[in-house]
Amino acid sequence: MMFLVLGAGPAMESVASQLKSEREKRKIPLSRIAADTRISLRHLESLEEGRYSDLPGGMYHRAFLRAYCESLNLDQKDIMRRYEEEMRPPADKSPRLKSRIPRQNQPPQISPVIIWSILLLISAAGIFFSRDYIASIFSPYFSRAETPSVRFDPPKTVSPDPPASSAQPAAEQTGLSAANPENTPLSDVPPPAAALPAGAAADASLKDASVPFRMELVGTESCWISIDSDGSPTIRKLIEPGEVQSFSASESFLVVVGNAGGIHLKINGKQLKPLGHSGEVRRILIDQKSLPELLDPTAG
Repeated sequence: MMFLVLGAGPAMESVASQLKSEREKRKIPLSRIAADTRISLRHLESLEEGRYSDLPGGMYHRAFLRAYCESLNLDQKDIMRRYEEEMRPPADKSPRLKSRIPRQNQPPQISPVIIWSILLLISAAGIFFSRDYIASIFSPYFSRAETPSVRFDPPKTVSPDPPASSAQPAAEQTGLSAANPENTPLSDVPPPAAALPAGAAADASLKDASVPFRMELVGTESCWISIDSDGSPTIRKLIEPGEVQSFSASESFLVVVGNAGGIHLKINGKQLKPLGHSGEVRRILIDQKSLPELLDPTAG
């Protein structure tokens, strides 16, 4: 098979224009080449006009050129060599000026490692100085010091005195008693001092600093508690529903609960107000000063 080598004249034509001129010399319509090469007529027109940007990118440029050359029996090597020369960017022969651009004054940059180290140090210092407060808040949840349960028995009711014997009315009629040994008539014996009501006696005992505090705790829900009596740790445990505990102190109780609605408290038999709602964490100081405000006035 003979290949027609395109001559190079003094004014070299582009590859695209020479392809078109060779096709027109042979009087071959572009549609025939499109049918032979299975290349769309639009792409062949772009190839003959040198509009390579309208063609698909990558290897399609060279594939279309080879197919076009095979259809016209042209030398593919010469066409591809000239195409590569046309597509090669021109060499920049201008001398490059080596100039040193002065660097602008930039603020010093701090390493991210140093920044994170400073933040970590600040956080550690904050935790260290607030460790007592954090321990008092979270100690009910993490402390595992178990205290044996103490069952509190309610005070026994005093049974009424047995009916007086037949001798007692006689003694009363004659005015004889242990308090009246000299047989003084009952009308001349001074009446005994009026007894204080039960509530007033309880309030008086609460206000008397010599009487120690006695706390009664009844669990209604699962609840972590922490109780300090007179500044000393007394209990750290989980109270279960129905469990009863009792404690005593001379001056004060410090109570921390993790579920304020899960316990009921009494001080010297007097019911305290509800400490809070279920799931609420409360910290309460009970002493002579705060006790009157903590008592439940509606309790019997």
